[in-house]
Amino acid sequence: MPPKRKDFPKPKPKGKARAQEPQSENDFLDAADDFEQAAGKWRAGDAAKATRFFNRAIDMYNQGLKRYPRSFDLAYNKANLEYNMTEDERIISQLGNKTALLEETLKSHRFAISLNPTNTDILFNAAQVLTSLAEALFEAGTQAGAKYEARPLLEEAVDIFTTCLESQQREYAQMQAEIAQAQALGEYQEAWEGERQQPADTQPEEDMDITSASSESPGDWATVEEPVTPETILETCTAQLGALTTLLGLYDPNTDLSSIEKKAQDGMETASTRIPALIHLVDSSPPLKTAPEQQAGPTLSIGSTPAVEEAETAPKDDAILAAVNFQASIAEATYRSGKSSSTEYAQAVEQTFSSLIKTAANASGPDLASINIQSAYADALMDLASALADHAQHAASTPAISTDIEVQWTALTQAQTLLTRLASAPYTSILTPSRLADVFLARGDTDLFRFRISLSHIAKPAWTKSGSVLLANAGVFYRGARTYAEKAGAAEVRKTTDAKAIVAEILKEVASGSATAKEHWKGKGTDVAKALEQMVEEGIVGRENVEGVLRLTQ
Repeated sequence: MPPKRKDFPKPKPKGKARAQEPQSENDFLDAADDFEQAAGKWRAGDAAKATRFFNRAIDMYNQGLKRYPRSFDLAYNKANLEYNMTEDERIISQLGNKTALLEETLKSHRFAISLNPTNTDILFNAAQVLTSLAEALFEAGTQAGAKYEARPLLEEAVDIFTTCLESQQREYAQMQAEIAQAQALGEYQEAWEGERQQPADTQPEEDMDITSASSESPGDWATVEEPVTPETILETCTAQLGALTTLLGLYDPNTDLSSIEKKAQDGMETASTRIPALIHLVDSSPPLKTAPEQQAGPTLSIGSTPAVEEAETAPKDDAILAAVNFQASIAEATYRSGKSSSTEYAQAVEQTFSSLIKTAANASGPDLASINIQSAYADALMDLASALADHAQHAASTPAISTDIEVQWTALTQAQTLLTRLASAPYTSILTPSRLADVFLARGDTDLFRFRISLSHIAKPAWTKSGSVLLANAGVFYRGARTYAEKAGAAEVRKTTDAKAIVAEILKEVASGSATAKEHWKGKGTDVAKALEQMVEEGIVGRENVEGVLRLTQ
């Protein structure tokens, strides 16, 4: 169940009287909501001003919780706002350390859970925070340290998502049983027809459970629990599989095989049983009339281009892709545990994505769902190449090494073809600057990876000949990623693109016989070292190049 975001709050009716100082729980909720709405208006054009309003909203929630420490609404709204702020690159750039902020956000969610432990909204949101915190640790820390810290976070997130999933399924089954009983009594059709005739801006009372948030001012604020739908459960399936996919990559096949097998079993139940059943329910259910979405209030901009909002995909599409990604991660774990060959691993990845790629290719025009499929396939091919690179370090003299390198080169070439398509029109008109920065970063990684392979003593002559072009292209792609990161206001991504561009430049200089440090390389050792560690971990750059690269950035 996704968090109830307030990215662009809806305008409130004018003329609502309120005392200067909040006097009740509802007053605190109203005052905080006003600050959130003000922040939403400035969000696109002035991130600093929006952040100040968001912080005032949090202060108001804190003041309210001091007076009403058992208020779930105040606790929930505060936790949700904090998480939404950490997910906005423009806002997070004003706040500082993302990891520290997510840790504080997690505390807020844990407090809200203590007030209402069975509320699936806050449980789901807490699991999302745990997942985001694990991702932030990888962005901020060393690969080895991040793996150690992220694993328990993701394990807890998976457990919470699973709890939510089981709770939602029970609730949905109970609701269906009640509907069946009503149908048997001849009451359901009458209620259904009444619902279909409701005005667009109203909700039938039978469809939701509403409880007053405060006895002091009934009617002003209410906790609305919407009925569970197949789409809601699909969203939880997607989140569970996403966390499981990342978690599987943190296990060591040599020591954690039992954990891998247990998580794989849990995930396959969702991917192979739950998701197809839910999709059948979605496809066979009659469409309901939904209320038209209210437009947000005007945003205020001073000499700044409003942020581009990416279109949304359907829960069905997201769940299908999550299942495919999870199956690809199973193929990787199988290979890393020594139970399959590189060829079998590559075939498994291709077979997993084949039907989705065909569907995307036959689409009448590009949409976000087809973009996500192609992007995920490129990621899976990169993961394949990385897994084979890890194996090659320990088996450089085995007869299979030639086959492994051939599989790597083919996978990376396929990935580059997919990424090149996404970096071209008309896809560029659909993707946000943040997504395009990721695409260009991946293009740079792919060609730098292929350059490394071209240096192998068993590389084909054509690969070796292409080495200088691959290096030059990698630099171009990293600089393109930097441009898009600047447009997105993604400061951390900008640092990464700068560092990787320097790595590509240094390798190009060394390959040409020069080892003279350039002025803009100096003083970048910290950022370059962090980027290099990740690149070595993924097999993009050889460990033998690290010392030389770092020496030129001191």
